[in-house]
Formats: sequence, structure tokens, C-alpha cells
Amino acid sequence: MPAQRLPGSAVPAATMLLATAGAVVIDHTGAVFDSAAATATAAVLLLLAGLPHGGFDLALLRRAAIPGAGPGLVTIIALYLGCAGLMYLLWVLQPVAALLAFLAMALLHFAEDWQDQGSALGGAGISAALLTAPTWRNADALGALLVTLTGSPDALAISDGMAMLAPLALLLAGLGIVRLRRKGQTRLVVAATASLGAMLLLPPVVGFALFFGLVHSPLQFREHAGRLGLRGFRQWGAIVMPISFGGLGIALAILAGNRGMALPANIFASSFMALSVLTVPHMLVPLLVRRLQTPRLAPAAKGQYY
Repeated sequence: MPAQRLPGSAVPAATMLLATAGAVVIDHTGAVFDSAAATATAAVLLLLAGLPHGGFDLALLRRAAIPGAGPGLVTIIALYLGCAGLMYLLWVLQPVAALLAFLAMALLHFAEDWQDQGSALGGAGISAALLTAPTWRNADALGALLVTLTGSPDALAISDGMAMLAPLALLLAGLGIVRLRRKGQTRLVVAATASLGAMLLLPPVVGFALFFGLVHSPLQFREHAGRLGLRGFRQWGAIVMPISFGGLGIALAILAGNRGMALPANIFASSFMALSVLTVPHMLVPLLVRRLQTPRLAPAAKGQYY
């Protein structure tokens, strides 16, 4: 049966609102949220918050599979590792291209959080606004972070492009939020508004960590756990934790492989690289598995993958 989304009430909107407000107040007291150490800490926290919701990937794919009509578990794991490996290779060979690919995937992935407003354009607008909002008040900081992440000044062109896209993205985001309100999704409205506020007012990585850790990851975690009928750590822990620790191992391996960088910068870069390496299979493998279904049975599986 098609996947069912959780209602907006499942979004921890109040937590995001309070966290954003508190962080903005603290930031205005002169706290060093934009220091290298704070950026590295926020990067680690968002990685740790993001790993668990991807831990359901294999379980969801196995649950949706039609016996005898598509790839088995070994093939699925091979696809997963292959996609992750290709993304890491892209970072090594063409880091600016890898960054562009990561941003494109993030835009599509975050748009899923807001699809309850009923418009693909509105959902994409909120997603794009979240990614581009830092260019309004923290354009220089964002550009410096992208250069650190890629090791190339060419990444500044990406920051400039995001700045050009930001006004249109914020306009579309506003329309998407209005649609959410009209559909009675009050908690999603609060979550989207607080998330945009965090990205506009706080240093880029701090704002992103709040959105990713308090809105995106919990929403997807609850949706995936609910789809599998899992409640409580005793039911989902054995599924989520091994893959989460595997993702953490990938991050540590990338950290060890990045040489010639100061430790805070290396922690920041490794965290985001690991996040992107894991995002690629998280998004692409369900599509690949669907394509590999036996053609005559494939229509029956449509909509079953996350």
C-alpha cells in the first residue's frame, strides 16, 4: 500500500521554536556561535541527529520488496555501498561538483517535509529557502564554509548563486507556508517559520543543525518507524543503531583521510561529507530498486518505497 505520512502534529514545532528563539537571544549576547569550535560542534551534532533516521533504509526496502520480482538483500546492500562510494569519490576528484550534487539532493529531500501543503512548488520553495537563507545576513560566512568544505575558491560561485536564488525561494516558501496554514497544518507552519528564522538569524551551521536535528530528522524518523510498526527503542534499536554506528565510522574514516586541515575545519568538513555520502544511497537506492523490479510486477510496487 502507498506510504502514509504522519500528520503535522508529529512535528516537534514548539521545541524548534523555543530552540531558535533561545539561540538567537544567546547569539545576540555575544556568544561565539560563529567560532570554528562552535561550527565543528554543531556539525557533529547534526550528523549524530541525522544518522538514526537513515537507519531504517534497509528495513524499509526489504519490507517493500516483492519476493522474486526484484533485487535481494545482497544486491540492495551492494547498491547502497556503491552509491556511497561514488559520492565519496566525487568529493575526492571534483569537490565543487560534489557540493552541487549534495545541495540538489538536499533541496529535493527537505521538500518532502513540507509536501502536506499540497504543492510541489511550495515544498521546494521552503526547502530552497532553508538552504539559501544564510546568504541574507551571513553570506561571507557561508562562502567561507563552502570553500573550507571543498578546498576550492570556486565554491564562492555556488554561494553567489544561492544568494541570487534566495529572494525567489523565500517568496515561494511564504506561499507554501500559507498553504500549510490553510490546510490546518499549524505545527508544520510553526516548524517551517522557526526553521527559516534559524537559517536567517543564526550562523549557517548552527541554524542548519537546529532545523536538521529538531525538525527534519525527527519527522522522518517517526514516519519511517511508524511505517514499520516500530515503537520504542527495544523495537527499533537493533535496526537503527548498527547502521548509525556504520555511518559514524564512515565519518571518522573521512576525518582520518582529510589531511592538512585544522581539526575544527576537518570535523566540520568530514561531518558534511559523511552526511552527503549517506544521503546519496538514502535517496537513490529506493529508486534503483524500483527500477530493478520485474517489469510486469513493478506497478504493484509503485509508491511502496520511501
